[in-house]
Formats: sequence, C-alpha cells, structure tokens
Amino acid sequence: MDLMVTLSIVAMAILVILSGMFSATETSFTSASKIKLMKIEEEGNKKATKTIHLLENYDKLLTTILVGNNLVNIMSSSLCTFIFTEMFGAMGVMISTVFMLVVILAVGEITPKSLAKSAPEKFALFFTPFISIVAKIFSPITWVFQKFSSIVNKCANTGEDTPTLTEEELMIMVDEIEEEGELEEAESDLIKSAIRFDDKCVSEILTPRVDIVGIEKRATMDEVKKLFIRSGFSRLPVYEDTVDKIIGVVYSKDFYAKYFSSSQDNGIASIIRRVRYIPESTSVATALSEIQKSTVQMLVVIDDYGGTVGIVSLEDVLEELVGEIWDESDEIEYDIIRDGDGSFVAKGDANINNLMEEIEMRFDLGEYDGSTVAGFIQYNLQRSPITGDKISVENVTMTVTSIRNRRIKYVRITVESPEETDSEDNL
Repeated sequence: MDLMVTLSIVAMAILVILSGMFSATETSFTSASKIKLMKIEEEGNKKATKTIHLLENYDKLLTTILVGNNLVNIMSSSLCTFIFTEMFGAMGVMISTVFMLVVILAVGEITPKSLAKSAPEKFALFFTPFISIVAKIFSPITWVFQKFSSIVNKCANTGEDTPTLTEEELMIMVDEIEEEGELEEAESDLIKSAIRFDDKCVSEILTPRVDIVGIEKRATMDEVKKLFIRSGFSRLPVYEDTVDKIIGVVYSKDFYAKYFSSSQDNGIASIIRRVRYIPESTSVATALSEIQKSTVQMLVVIDDYGGTVGIVSLEDVLEELVGEIWDESDEIEYDIIRDGDGSFVAKGDANINNLMEEIEMRFDLGEYDGSTVAGFIQYNLQRSPITGDKISVENVTMTVTSIRNRRIKYVRITVESPEETDSEDNL
C-alpha cells in the first residue's frame, strides 16, 4: 500500500504540473496577438506558423485545452482524496479538498496564467508542440464536444454577425498604444483621422456657395487677371450666368501662359478645364477617389436639384487627414481658439463635432443634421440670428458675437462645470 501511495503522489504531482501547463496554454493563446505572431513568422520562426494555425482553429484549440485541463484536475483530485484517506482516514476527504483547492489555484491556475499573460506570444510558441500532440490524442473527444457546441450555437444564433473589431474599439486600442509610448501623439491622431475618414460627408468640409470666388465664362482676360491678383487663388471656378451653373475651372498657370503669349483678348474658353460633380452626401473618401480620377483638383458639390452647394478641393480633403495646411499666401486663422478666460471663440462655419472635441464635452445635437456651429445655433433659434443671441445646451452656452451678411461670423462658447450648475440650481 505504501508503494501505491508513493506512485499516487508522483502521478498527482505530474497531473498538477499538466494542469498548470493547460492553464498557461489557454491564457497565452487567448492573449496572444496574431499580428505579432505573423511578424515573428516573417522573421523565419517556423513554429510561429503552427501557432497561427492553432489560433485560426480557436474553437478546436479551446475545446482541447478545456478537456485536458478538466481531466487532469479531476484525476489529481481523485488521487489526492485516495492519498489523504489512506493517511488520515475519514478526515482525509476534507483535508484533501482544502489541499487541492490551494494547490490547483496556486500551481494549476493563478501562477501559470499570470506568467503566460506577461508574455503571451512567447508562451504560445513554447506550448505549441505540447498542445499539438494533445490535440491529436484528444481529437475524438474534442470532435464530439465541438459538434455539441455547434448545435447549441445554431439554436442560440440571432442571425446577426458581430464584427471582430469595431471602429470605436480600434480607436481605444490606438489610445492605449499611444499611452504605452509605442505611438507618438501625431501618429495616433493620423491613424484616428484615417479611421474617421469615410464617416464624414463633403458637406462638412466644402467651401459654401456664398464664399465661392469664381469668374463668368465670358469675362475678359483683364477681368480674370484682376480676380486672380485680388483673390490670391491658383485656380478659379468658371460659371455660366450664375454660380449654380459651374462649368469648369481655370488654373493660373494656364491663364498667364495664354495672357502673355497672345495679344488678342479672345477670352478664357480655351483654357477652361472640366470639373466633376458630386452630391453633398458623398463621403470624403469617395471625394478623394473622384479627385484622383480627375486632372482637376477640385469638385463641385451639387444638391438634389442640380444647384451648386459648394466646392471641395484636394487640400480640403487632405486636411481631414493631417490637419490644417497653410501656404505662404494664407492668412492663418484657426476655426476654434481658447481664450484667456477659459472660454472658446469659434468661427460660425467651424465643425460642431470638432468643437465638442476641443471643449472636451459632448452635448445632445437633437435632430440637427448639419455640421456647423452657426447652423446648430440657427436650428435652436428657429430664426435669423442677431448679435447677442444666446443658446444653452446642457453645460455649454453659445453666444453670437459677430454677424456679417446675415451669417454668423464668430461665436463665444463657455463651458460650466457640473458643480457650478448644481450650485446655481440650489440658489
């Protein structure tokens, strides 16, 4: 009987070690990054190929691990009960229960999982040969459990496909990587801008119709020259009779080449380049694709009736990715600036979502489906604004400070902390 107890102790110790190996394998494969493993594979590590294959069959892998882990835990508990019963009699059952609880938690669960979590890719590679052999041994058992799990999943399936990773989750991952120091702030901002790139419509970034500086197609060369000099633009939209009918664009280099090479004023018809037209619901990403297909770096945005809503240039699109782009002829003006007293000053045509990011507070836009601060204020006022008009949304107050040609030019935004609001309500 002493020999039997000794063999049982040895077998129990081996089973507890196997329990720790199964636990470490489960945690390492669950936490391992497939991208990091692919990078290791590219460096010539052949074991990484097998590890990735196991991850791609994760359901089978997990079933194998759980079957193995539960099997060794049950067997080790049974042996422990036998050993302590032989040593302590009836009290051995209670003693073995407490003993195995401590041993399984410490050696078989907590310690191996903590170690595997610290370096999941390293541990996944290390345990790949072990779990591959176990998977072959347990394949008949795992096949049965997989079939059972498949039937249960089909019965519980709602018919909705859950994405592996949403945009919001990807944004959070980028923020976490930035906090870890692997990404610079500028790199993080660029990645997040690229993620949001297709979510914006051109209506949010266009130059509105009333701000378009264009030329009538019958204008004389001298008139076009004066407009180029006065505006400072390198290209001008060309319209026929009205801005609602933009027919093309004239580049300054084409204009001056003709202007200085010909003594006759035969107009600009021969140097007008055709432009593409897009609806205002077009995404910014699609607009970029349209510009790439064209030889003109400008698009005309039209409404449902074919009228001109505004124009979008390549620079407008790129600024959604990299931020404002200034050249030597631009007068630098920021859409939103922070004042010395803690309030903010925003241009009327500033993006309302950019404002919420700047003040670090999101508020309810209601049914407003526009994109500008001025539009949001007019939506709430339900009339033409005048200087001094004020609206309050939650803890944010917007005051119109400047109007030009019936358009809101500047707005002052003040943000009250929740504590200030609560104290005012108590008064």
